[in-house]
Amino acid sequence: MKVKIERLDDLGRGIAYVNNKITFIKNALPGEIVKIKINKSLKKYNIGEVTKYIETSPNRITPVCKYYNECGGCDLMHLSYKEELSYKQEKVKNILKKYAGIEVNPDIISSDKTLNYRNKITLHYNSNKLGYFKENTNEIIEIDECLVVMNEINEYIKSNNIKEDIIIRENNKKEIVTSIDNNTMTEEINNLKFVVDASSFFQVNHYICSKIFDLLEENIDNSNYCLDLYSGVGTLSIVASKKAHFVYSIEVNPYSHKNALINKKLNNINNIEFILGKVEDKIKDIKENIDLIITDPPRSGMDKTVVNVINKLLPKKIIYISCDPITLARDLKLLDNYKLTKITLLDMFPNTHHIESFCVLDKLKVE
Repeated sequence: MKVKIERLDDLGRGIAYVNNKITFIKNALPGEIVKIKINKSLKKYNIGEVTKYIETSPNRITPVCKYYNECGGCDLMHLSYKEELSYKQEKVKNILKKYAGIEVNPDIISSDKTLNYRNKITLHYNSNKLGYFKENTNEIIEIDECLVVMNEINEYIKSNNIKEDIIIRENNKKEIVTSIDNNTMTEEINNLKFVVDASSFFQVNHYICSKIFDLLEENIDNSNYCLDLYSGVGTLSIVASKKAHFVYSIEVNPYSHKNALINKKLNNINNIEFILGKVEDKIKDIKENIDLIITDPPRSGMDKTVVNVINKLLPKKIIYISCDPITLARDLKLLDNYKLTKITLLDMFPNTHHIESFCVLDKLKVE
């Protein structure tokens, strides 16, 4: 059947209507006329795929990855980068309005590179194949390189006969660590040093990471008592400590916590206390009068317990860094003592529908 693609959904899929039922179609762009087949028909929606392009969008480009049609990871590689950025801005704008009742018109910081930007890759091994899981399956798409990861990672994949699941990380000095050798390396961003291992959380795009650091520093006062939630290896805590009076930092992963303690010494910092444990448990133990909370939660957003404690602590300001606008909108709505006063988007993940948001929330004044 022939359909017209109306717009993109939040996952970067084309949206068309078949007998008034919303239909999601991968690798389809707004304005395109395509022939499709329906692969799955559910009560409220269909999932289809393109069988033929009749009219294509002027914004369509040819994906450079040879695994593009099988892998599914770079789900917007068929869209020009300029339009990809516009799509991400509109997406966040629409999600915040729909789910949080907040109207924004966010700026976006583009990545310096759209390829070879990722400093970390996770590959799976099974049935003599090394590669990525095909979308929504445990089937492995065998690869010998990934165009969005840094060059030395690809060289490592090609030159090593890897026979197990592996995480590979590369730093700015082109050094490699893997989950197999279990070593650590030093990342250097904005003249700060961070010891990380292969599996530690660290932002995957060095350039965008440095921009987040800049934004964070711009929004901290030297009088602030800060609380950093989901703090990983201590990156944001260490950036904050350059200006803040004191930083309390909570992280659940013991390896990341161990690295954070090393990073504190590495950067000659003495105004941070790193706390090991679940954020929802340890946040209740903070007795200091907190001026500023920094939170960079996982994709699932903040636990409701955490939101409730924040609403009791009532810091003057919250800096919320999010990799998922849906859970961001949910949490912003729950933080009803605050107003979103600044939002900047950062394209951490070019060629995908994912987007990072840097938000500043100020406490509402009681009249």
